Amino acid sequence: MGVTGGKMEGSMSSKAIMLGCIDYSDQIRSIWGGVKDHYVKAGVDFDFVLFTSYDRQVEALLSGFIDIAWNGPLAHVRTQKRTEGTSLSLGMRDVDCGFVTNLIVRKGANIKALDDLKGKRLAAGTRDSPQACILPMQYLKSQNVPLDSMAVTFFDRDVGKHGDTALGEIEVMNELAKGKFDIGFVSDMMWQRALASGDVNGGKGEELEVLTVAKVPPFSHCQFDALSTIDTTKKDDFERVLFQMDYSKEADRRIMQLEGIRKEWVRADEAGYQTMKDALALEPAVPFPPPIYRDEEHPFKELKVA
Repeated sequence: MGVTGGKMEGSMSSKAIMLGCIDYSDQIRSIWGGVKDHYVKAGVDFDFVLFTSYDRQVEALLSGFIDIAWNGPLAHVRTQKRTEGTSLSLGMRDVDCGFVTNLIVRKGANIKALDDLKGKRLAAGTRDSPQACILPMQYLKSQNVPLDSMAVTFFDRDVGKHGDTALGEIEVMNELAKGKFDIGFVSDMMWQRALASGDVNGGKGEELEVLTVAKVPPFSHCQFDALSTIDTTKKDDFERVLFQMDYSKEADRRIMQLEGIRKEWVRADEAGYQTMKDALALEPAVPFPPPIYRDEEHPFKELKVA
């Protein structure tokens, strides 16, 4: 394997199914090591490669360095754009269907409707996070919220991992509670965790709440992507063994729970990626695209990166 000018050269060509996934937490090796064991027990040669960047993982897929990529929604749609819609969607977790993100406001900011957002201070997660930046921002655009009146700060944390670590969302809630912002983007998953752990409200800074009138469209999250040229046997073996995982079996359930699955792996729900496709409509289909929002190009009154 070699890397030249940002482009991967070489291949891991073999009979083994090579999967790419993002190394965003300490338990990643346990998850995919367990998945590997599941495939090996089924008589399928399988291995995985960890990446620290979705952009790099997409390039690895397109170059043939890996057979399948476990992609988030941003990487998934970019893969589709780069392949002119010919890439294959092989499956997702049940929790990836209908993923929800919220607009969180300070109660003291007196925000009750979208019209009240004019001139407010907005905190967003990392700029490549679907749930904490791209999709809620796309929603505000669709509702004609005057972004040119708003001061926006992005909490770029672990850029390249597309918000998987959720560190930017944690920063958003912390800074809202300090009164430094009026509104922020936080996934419902992280909001519920913060409420359950007591990390927000309960005397910890200013009281926060969901702006319930704001309805960011639910979307599909992670997806297994492959090229249309993938070896047919590899594709068939991957899908067959993946969907054989059984939540009622202790060994399978342990791995599925680590990966956040409620009950089962499911087939692709492509309709859930439409809002991401809308958000990326004007983005060029090129390797390593720049952030959607940057100093020289943005619709806001003011842009800061913290």
